[in-house]
Amino acid sequence: MKSLLSIATAAVHPEQLSDTDHLRFPRVDYIELQNLMNTKTLDYSAYNNNYVGRFLRSLETQLRSDVYLATISWWQSQKHSVTFTWSERAGIPFSAYHRFMPKSERFVTMFQCWSAKQELTITTLDLFRSMNTLIVHCESMKNNLIRLGASRERVKLIHYSIDQNFFTPRTDLEQYSNVIMSVGESRSRDYSSLFKAVQGLPIKLEVAGFGHWYAREKNSSNIEKIPENVSMLKHLPQSELRNLYAKSQFVVIPVHDLVYSAGATASMEAGSMGRAVIAFHSQGISDYIIDGETGILVEPGNDRAMRDAIQSLLSNPKEAKRLGENARQRILNELNFETYVQKIADVLTED
Repeated sequence: MKSLLSIATAAVHPEQLSDTDHLRFPRVDYIELQNLMNTKTLDYSAYNNNYVGRFLRSLETQLRSDVYLATISWWQSQKHSVTFTWSERAGIPFSAYHRFMPKSERFVTMFQCWSAKQELTITTLDLFRSMNTLIVHCESMKNNLIRLGASRERVKLIHYSIDQNFFTPRTDLEQYSNVIMSVGESRSRDYSSLFKAVQGLPIKLEVAGFGHWYAREKNSSNIEKIPENVSMLKHLPQSELRNLYAKSQFVVIPVHDLVYSAGATASMEAGSMGRAVIAFHSQGISDYIIDGETGILVEPGNDRAMRDAIQSLLSNPKEAKRLGENARQRILNELNFETYVQKIADVLTED
């Protein structure tokens, strides 16, 4: 039996540990993998052991590179046959250790986001050679890494998933007329175009734009002028986010045209709740929204096309319902949480 070290660039809310029935919080992928495979897991709680760790965590939140966590992981990896990092934040610095101080242990990393700085670091230091397996969440990211020099057979596509049991259609909450929502941190969202699209429409747009409680973006200082029919929501717990999905007619995701799967979480949470999604047609989102079947995709940055799509679904609630039901069914059939975790486990146990 292989000994696995799992490095999660995330944290569990203190109250989440006691929510064993998942009434207020969804299941967490790295905890489910730990339960499935009996792994040793390190996450952001490792920073809480001393003052230096807490200081470095604050610094790394801005740098978007978890060097301290990767360093701790490197020392502990000597006791394990496989090390797995759940994102590039720890994966890139860990791969640098693995590149210049080689070990025989297998190293697997997941890529969730991508930036020009990360690309420069990986290509300059030739870090792909130290990654035995790379897991990505969309076809465009797979092709991008192969283009940059990653070995095709080492790049594994595993589509992302959310807890479809937590994000499930609600019959106990009333759906509000002419209320729609959007969700996602502004660094991956084109809120400027969305706000132009909804300006003057007889609707209310609720925007949950600041991610989880440990996320980088905590305020709206980088959001442009907000129309009168738009409300910006801060620090929204996941149970309240779930209620907002249920109360909204549909969800709008103005994602930038990015190579990674930005918007996948929001689109799947909405779809799992039975809500139709309108999104800008980015490279990464097309793996998660089938245009005309599980949602609507419009040209990136085209506020006129976005406005037309919003008005179309507002005037045709039956179509919005059909798209939402199709999205929910696809998640149950193809993109469910259990399959996602099992596919990761299968990759980690490969020879």
